[in-house]
Amino acid sequence: MWLARPFAPVLVSIVAFSTIAQAVTLDWNGQTWTPGSLSNSFDVDPSPPGDDVTIDVTYTNYRFINDPASGTLTPVNNTSLSGGGDPTQKNLLFAVNLAKNDESITITISFAAQYPQGVQGVSFTLFDIDKETLSGFDEYEDQILSISATDGTTTFAPVITGVGSSLVLTGTGLGQTLTGVVEAADTGAGSAAGNATISFGSNTVTSITFTYGSGPNTRSNPSNQYIGLSDISFTPIPEINPAWSAVVSCLAAAALILRHRANLRK
Repeated sequence: MWLARPFAPVLVSIVAFSTIAQAVTLDWNGQTWTPGSLSNSFDVDPSPPGDDVTIDVTYTNYRFINDPASGTLTPVNNTSLSGGGDPTQKNLLFAVNLAKNDESITITISFAAQYPQGVQGVSFTLFDIDKETLSGFDEYEDQILSISATDGTTTFAPVITGVGSSLVLTGTGLGQTLTGVVEAADTGAGSAAGNATISFGSNTVTSITFTYGSGPNTRSNPSNQYIGLSDISFTPIPEINPAWSAVVSCLAAAALILRHRANLRK
């Protein structure tokens, strides 16, 4: 115990310095998504230089369509869906016309290599997961599945909360699925009914992926359907400054020397 006292202030400073972490948010209000493009990167963290988050969209025989509210080709960030927000905030809109009910798009959120330790506390909300029924037929049935994150080695299951009344959550772990059951309003009152929040807690991740398509009850060649992706929040895991690492090594060496001398005196 006596050995640690001389180094206590320095050790406390090192621990404090090495564990400082600031939450970061990809805020769609301050970003631009090139309409119709399938990959964009964003610099949202002022600490390291360069882009921090990349979103990629892949597909199986997809056909993105124009946003029916604005007429702009999607994906695009706008306020056509509100998710119950007041005032309405921009989100990334995906509007698709799938040729068959087994087609889908896959969305991948990747965090830059400038975060070698990965990120934690990742969280975002999906808007307008619902179902439209006309004349007894399910015109479309939104479904979100294959939701997971990875650190490059281990795959993590999501924590899904805030599930609105227009959808249901089924399954457990990596098999969790969100499926629309009734129609939700696009904006205004009742639009939060299509929300579901996806997070990964304290798991260290480098990328997240999920698939958006049609549920099993959708008729063949379903009608147009769409969802929104909210702001994405995360906390980078800080690296220990190399200078502080050197200090720790020197302190450890000094401690060993002092311990050795103390043993010799006995």
